[in-house]
Amino acid sequence: MIFDGVEIAEKMRMDVERRILALKEEKIVPALRCIVSSDDKSTRVYLNSIKKNCDKFGINYAEIKVDEKNILEEIASLNLDDEVHGIMIMHPVPKTVDEIKVLSTVDPVKDVEGRTPENLGLLLIGNPYFTPCTAQATVEMLKYYGVQLKGKDVTIVGRSTTVGKPLSLLLLNEDATVTVCHSKTEKLIDKVKDSDIVVAAVGKPKMFNADWFKDGATVIDVGINIVEGKIVGDVDFDSVSKKCSVSKVPGGVGNVTNALLMRNVVKAAEVICKR
Repeated sequence: MIFDGVEIAEKMRMDVERRILALKEEKIVPALRCIVSSDDKSTRVYLNSIKKNCDKFGINYAEIKVDEKNILEEIASLNLDDEVHGIMIMHPVPKTVDEIKVLSTVDPVKDVEGRTPENLGLLLIGNPYFTPCTAQATVEMLKYYGVQLKGKDVTIVGRSTTVGKPLSLLLLNEDATVTVCHSKTEKLIDKVKDSDIVVAAVGKPKMFNADWFKDGATVIDVGINIVEGKIVGDVDFDSVSKKCSVSKVPGGVGNVTNALLMRNVVKAAEVICKR
């Protein structure tokens, strides 16, 4: 089976558009603000993608340029503005600024990326306002295609705070048995090959070929890599798809992640308009 993120994202878009229409009847337009403190090229590419999605979904979008002197003040102002529903802190932040302090300043109800210490802490007890979008997108994809999680052996390769670590908690909440591997893990291939479900999130193009997986395993490829101008995943799709169920790159988890971010902005608007 091939897991198609485009199909999932389209169904999410239809749900989000319905909810946006309901909000607009209350004269509420979901709004996202991105805090930008650098001219980093990769950040600009990401911002352009976010704006494109906001325009597509009907979400009000704006960027706010800040520096180390006013970043906390700007976030505090956005926290108090009930017409702003989502706040994103773009990487990188100024080197002279404590990023944890910056993230801690964001209202967790407006933390549509699920990155604040409060939301990550609430994830530990299973009740965050929002969870990191890519981690949540992985679970959404598995559920959409009816993959059994309860009691299954799941290996996550990668321990980032945006994918590996939060995803491990989300899967534990689904009663999966979770192993998190990383660059220091010994006999990695043995651990992967014993797993029913594998999530690849290491950022190394086509690192995992068919030899890494047992027949019939489910493989979710979170990797986004640029090779000769083309996007490829961490998984060698052509070889792995012959023996496993696997997600596409591009057209997989990334599409679901983008749609989830838009859904989170709408959810935040629904919560904020009632408080």
